[in-house]
Amino acid sequence: MCGSIGNVIDHPLVQILWEYLGIPNTFTSGSQLPNKFYPYYKPVPTAFKNTEGEMDAAQMNWGWVREWDKGKRLFNSRRISAKGQPIWDSKVWGKAIRNQRCLIPIPHFYEWNANQPKGKRDCYRVEHADGEAYILGGIYEINSDGEMFMSICTTDPNKKMEKIHHRMPVIIDKKDSEEWLVSDNQQDVDNLMSSAPDNWISLIKERKE
Repeated sequence: MCGSIGNVIDHPLVQILWEYLGIPNTFTSGSQLPNKFYPYYKPVPTAFKNTEGEMDAAQMNWGWVREWDKGKRLFNSRRISAKGQPIWDSKVWGKAIRNQRCLIPIPHFYEWNANQPKGKRDCYRVEHADGEAYILGGIYEINSDGEMFMSICTTDPNKKMEKIHHRMPVIIDKKDSEEWLVSDNQQDVDNLMSSAPDNWISLIKERKE
């Protein structure tokens, strides 16, 4: 799911979302940043509520880390996303989905067609059909060194996305951004994790593997 995401720093549509969330996007791009951000890339600008309950932002590692992972795989691909309802009972994700949800504004994301055989898969750029940016729903945690890690939540695909993949990222309507961050009602959060409407999705074929 969500093999990579578009430039999340200086894209004009993303700037609009940062302003909507009430946070000036002060992250600087620099000349060395790529047009795509991949899992394990750090940092990815992410919005969250701080301990004072105020809207805040930080550059978080895209991935998850566990002290018991003796293989020293700081960013294991199986932990870059958290899927749907099982998240509540998960030893890996459960605490974060209850208390530490975050938002990742992006212009678009990329996905391989998982319905094709490996080595012959098409890559798609997934954009909002209305020409807007996306806000992805995520969760985060902070390690003992104060380093922040985020993971993008996923859910079942809508009819458009199921043509290329068995799941899709949780996409939050901007009007629901506050509720995603602060709600303590599991049913309300589950409702926000429903598949995005088909008319939010535009699939643009890019290339093959």
